[in-house]
Amino acid sequence: MRNALLLMEARDGAFTWTPESIPESFKLERGPVDPYFAAIADRLQLSAMPDDWARSLAISRHLLGSSPSLRGGAIMSDLRGTHRRIVENGDGYCGDFVDVFVGIALAAGIPVRTWAFSFDGFGGHGHIWPEIWNRKLGQWQLLDIFNNYYFFETVGMPLSALELRRVMLSGTKLPTLAALHPGARPGWTNEDKAWDYYRRGLPQWYLWWGNNVYSYDNTWLVRLLGRAPRAVEQLGAIAVGVAPGLVILPDTANRSAQAALRRLRWHLIVVALTLPLASLAAALCWLQLPRRTTPAIAVDRHG
Repeated sequence: MRNALLLMEARDGAFTWTPESIPESFKLERGPVDPYFAAIADRLQLSAMPDDWARSLAISRHLLGSSPSLRGGAIMSDLRGTHRRIVENGDGYCGDFVDVFVGIALAAGIPVRTWAFSFDGFGGHGHIWPEIWNRKLGQWQLLDIFNNYYFFETVGMPLSALELRRVMLSGTKLPTLAALHPGARPGWTNEDKAWDYYRRGLPQWYLWWGNNVYSYDNTWLVRLLGRAPRAVEQLGAIAVGVAPGLVILPDTANRSAQAALRRLRWHLIVVALTLPLASLAAALCWLQLPRRTTPAIAVDRHG
């Protein structure tokens, strides 16, 4: 239901834009860098590195290697709390790792956006991974931060998200899987299982339409609902317009799933519009009902 409410229509150039041509509707982080994440970028000495890919590897290794083991599990905390639990306890799912990666990347000045795919008709069962814009090379490069992978055909040239998808769909030789952190656990010990996982997600790719991780956290309603269930917090973020939308990558294999998501979106909008009206009508009817008086009770004082 959340994804249905956040659904946006794909327009020309929705997936091929660069940081020089960011669509106006994209929720680009324009707020100040969180000092907490600026300190992490300084501690990792990201500004001294030769390019944005080297910085991205350093961020990945910080997240994947700070804790002795990675345990998984959804964190459901704010950005700072999520970072602490990843590096101190090894907690976190893919969304947690990506949010924190984006926070540190933005602190280092790296342009970044996030792709995702699902297995359940663009619902919550799927995967998310960040794509950075390497300013030195002028190209997008994809990282699977949670599964400790990046992808290349030519050594030293990590693939973008769309390049990886094109290669997987072509049926030609698959690209090479490489570790972001050679000392950390891989997503799968058997690479065939990794490729099976990625292939299953091919029909349901989408781009999250924003990277405003700081602004999201600092929005008053999100902060107010921070201790509420995650779904309630996300609904609050949608209500105040701070939650990024999602844009589905068109594919003949996902037309029916797209149509179902659009229908669900309209159903939710209709419910959202009619429920307050129905409540108001019920209240007016209740106010107009005739009031009953309490009947007098005869008391026999002699009985």
